[in-house]
Amino acid sequence: MIINYKEFFKVLGSAFLEAFKWSLGKWIITVGFSLLTSFIIPIGKEVLEWDTVTALIFALVISLVLYILRFLIIALKESIKYFHSVYKESVYGDAIILLKESFAEAHYYRKTPEFQDEDFMRSMMVFCNNLKLIYDKITKSDCSVSIKVPIRDVRVGEQTILKNLTRNKENKSRDTEEYNNIEHTIIGNSAFSNCLDKVLKNNQKKYYINSDVNNEKNYRNTSKECYEDEILPYDSELVHPIVPLKVSDNDNYNCHGFICIDSNKKDSFDDKYATAIIEGVADGIYDIIEQFNSEKNDN
Repeated sequence: MIINYKEFFKVLGSAFLEAFKWSLGKWIITVGFSLLTSFIIPIGKEVLEWDTVTALIFALVISLVLYILRFLIIALKESIKYFHSVYKESVYGDAIILLKESFAEAHYYRKTPEFQDEDFMRSMMVFCNNLKLIYDKITKSDCSVSIKVPIRDVRVGEQTILKNLTRNKENKSRDTEEYNNIEHTIIGNSAFSNCLDKVLKNNQKKYYINSDVNNEKNYRNTSKECYEDEILPYDSELVHPIVPLKVSDNDNYNCHGFICIDSNKKDSFDDKYATAIIEGVADGIYDIIEQFNSEKNDN
């Protein structure tokens, strides 16, 4: 996070003026005069044996102290707002850069006919790695990202079995032999069946968010059997079908897989910014995943 000190000092200057919105005369009349007549002069004369001038000086000093306290409170509030704004700009600015790199890699593969499967897998790995970096920052947690596609079908249907196309490199250890041997069906996974249902109904919001996967009743996940006591190694998840973001009413489109993001923290994903990013990625890789599925599964 880079701090623009010029802007930060503007914030402090604004807080100074805000604290001084009460005019000097108003401060003297409402605060200083009140303290002078009702507290300082009586106490000063009777207890401390002050004269009127001394009492007046103390009244002005206390008025100044109150002003400084008001300034500090406003400055703290405005500083928190400023740093929060800078942090958000930093996070989403980095996200734009990482997504630019990811799409550049994917489109370079697409425009180069002689590229092999290894090149395609590398371009998808770049997406997973960069999405992990993005969502780690957004959620302030440890995330894992994977792309899942049909094994034998050109498109996803109710009977489809899915496989992991790729996963971010830090979490590749999850793809054990046991995990790979499981039939990851649509109906066996709440996230996939929920997303596919929304696709078939052409819902505007096609993503699935679960904020507490290990404690939600009736939650289905075929990966559970890979883990002790069927406790998943994450607490919340965001899943989006690989579909175009916008189509005309007459266009037919199919779901060609899912982008899956999970977090080791509950309630990690909001339905505004976190979902907007994954929607854009799903739209951006739709054609390239469709082409891959057709080449591999179209007999």
